[in-house]
Amino acid sequence: MIVAMDGPDGAGKSTQVKRLRSWAESQGLSFRVVGKWQVFEEAEVPQARFLRGTALDELRVCIAEMPNPARMLFLGWLNTLAAERARAAEADLVVLDGYWVKHAATELLAGCPQSLVDAIVDAMAPVDTVVFFDVTPEEALRRKKGDITPYECGRDPQCRPESFLAHQTATRAVMLDWAALRGWDVVRANTAEAAAQQLRKLLAPKLGVEVNPRPAGADAPAGH
Repeated sequence: MIVAMDGPDGAGKSTQVKRLRSWAESQGLSFRVVGKWQVFEEAEVPQARFLRGTALDELRVCIAEMPNPARMLFLGWLNTLAAERARAAEADLVVLDGYWVKHAATELLAGCPQSLVDAIVDAMAPVDTVVFFDVTPEEALRRKKGDITPYECGRDPQCRPESFLAHQTATRAVMLDWAALRGWDVVRANTAEAAAQQLRKLLAPKLGVEVNPRPAGADAPAGH
């Protein structure tokens, strides 16, 4: 089963991936995480070895400096490559950490042609379910603790908080519309544990396992 997890910047996806791994392994499920930034891991994505020597932090700044449609094509390459790798992964539960949703919303608002965005999305390998982690821009900014990039701020090179809030508000509205239209599962929670519990409740029936696994020996007769 392939689960794509996406949402606004600061939604806590990375934290949820770690919690989901622990839960899946407690259920006896094999687990695999695939993400677009694994292109920097040559052993994982050898065909992206031309990026060798490139720093992720620098790349994130360069992405914001790219013009459209070049930026959408580059982001599309990152996301389609990750989706193809997720489709090829062999595990009971494969998590695609990041999908096309955030980038497509951002680039449409930046003036990228709708036809190009649609073509890239349509060409992407399918997943079994999409989980959208929702968070308000204000809460996202608090969680980020000043660690924001130009791209997350609508390409503001100064990374001003007001730019972050304005950009995240606009992209969140687009993404929530898509979530409603496409029937994605939406997780809204103020704490990481509450979000993790919602996620387990969503996935447990699809995986045929329990939300909260019982401790080993819980059903054993007394005295054994």
